Amino acid sequence: MKSDLILIVDDNQKNIQVLGTLLSSHNYKIIVANNGVQALKIIDKYLPDLILLDINMPEMDGFEACKILKSQENTKEIPIIFLSAKVEKEDIVKGFKLGAVDYVTKPFDHLELVTRVNTHLSLRNKTLEVEKKNNEVHELIRVLLHDIANPLSGIKGIVDIGQENPAILEKGSKILATAVDNCFAIINNVRKMRALDDGKSSLTISPNKLDSMIKESLLIFQTKLLDKMLKVNVNIDSDLEAILDRDLFINSVFNNLLTNAIKFSPKNSSIDIEAKKVGEKVEFLVKDYGIGIPEEILVNLFAFNKSTSRKGTNGESGTGYGMPIVKKIVEMFEGEIHIESSENPPSGTIIKLILKAN
Repeated sequence: MKSDLILIVDDNQKNIQVLGTLLSSHNYKIIVANNGVQALKIIDKYLPDLILLDINMPEMDGFEACKILKSQENTKEIPIIFLSAKVEKEDIVKGFKLGAVDYVTKPFDHLELVTRVNTHLSLRNKTLEVEKKNNEVHELIRVLLHDIANPLSGIKGIVDIGQENPAILEKGSKILATAVDNCFAIINNVRKMRALDDGKSSLTISPNKLDSMIKESLLIFQTKLLDKMLKVNVNIDSDLEAILDRDLFINSVFNNLLTNAIKFSPKNSSIDIEAKKVGEKVEFLVKDYGIGIPEEILVNLFAFNKSTSRKGTNGESGTGYGMPIVKKIVEMFEGEIHIESSENPPSGTIIKLILKAN
């Protein structure tokens, strides 16, 4: 468990020494500054979990330092406790209006100070935990909305064609059934990932034959592939197995990779899907011959807080969150993901997954 970092800002060296010794004895890590200006410089390098801030200091007083800290995105949520030899009612009100969470008067009672510090750090850590859980929920919602679009698109494609030619519906019944099954599998995947994040479940992975999985998954992409006249070349040994969760791999990994390959491929081109065993690993590749990935998008491709969405070669749109989902799940399988891509000149994109072999 990490020790919380506390920044003490005071122009009185004796106060710093007393506070530092007291808080260090309670297993807190300490950094110090002699005034507000110095504190702002230190925070650029070391982001504290809590700040003890003297009010009366040279160069920049505590009020001004607090105002600046609360205006900055990276420091506005850090709890600030003001330190002061005498506290007027107006000062207390001013401090709270600026965003401070508490006041401690000098000379301070050791037990009172430590209790206040413990309380505000505990509240801060609980708030961060709630924010983390909320972010995980939002992430899973993005997974659901993003991944379920692929089978729904397959269903819509068959239904649209079937309206013009009803005989197609009968021929496409297998595709429709597969797409519907995938929709339910994706919903179960989101539930599964939520349980994993909450620690209520553990991931169950097992050997799965890649060739049959990929060929079955390709069924729901037939409409998209035909629309662009794309040829898919599958080169996977029928007995090659990788250790993974089948539904997560198909619906949240492979389908995302193939969707991107289709989206950024020009008409009448091809997509290669290959896999081979290399030692104790399986190298799984999806290669397109499309427009490539710009460098500014490539650097943020796996970030959940950065949408990397852009239009495809046929104007296709997307959320931009597919690749972060892919990376998260591949790492759950204890695998790796690597990308090779060039936009200038456009030479397509190769996504390589390193998975455990059976």
